[in-house]
Amino acid sequence: MLNRWTPTNTNTDIPRATASRPANRISTRQIEDGSYLRLKNVQLAYNFPDTILDKLKLRSLRVYATAQNFVTWTAYSGYDPEVNRFGQDGRSQGFDYGSYPAAKTLMFGLNVGF
Repeated sequence: MLNRWTPTNTNTDIPRATASRPANRISTRQIEDGSYLRLKNVQLAYNFPDTILDKLKLRSLRVYATAQNFVTWTAYSGYDPEVNRFGQDGRSQGFDYGSYPAAKTLMFGLNVGF
């Protein structure tokens, strides 16, 4: 805001400081690259072999880890490049107005068959 428009500084591309229209309208000044690569759903599992199952007297044994929204690679400066301000409102899609980021979930489990 140091180089914003003022009556004495008219040679600038930064709008004047005001809360009234038209200065608070959405413009190309607020556009940035939202490209991203996300590891959204991943599951890693291991089924124990029959030799171990026989010793433990089990029919099946499986350990697993599941991750959702585990990592996102992006240069986007906001919380989440997959933004949508008000759900499915077509007029606001892609506008990040303080949207919450996607929650990260890690889950570990054990499946045992007797």
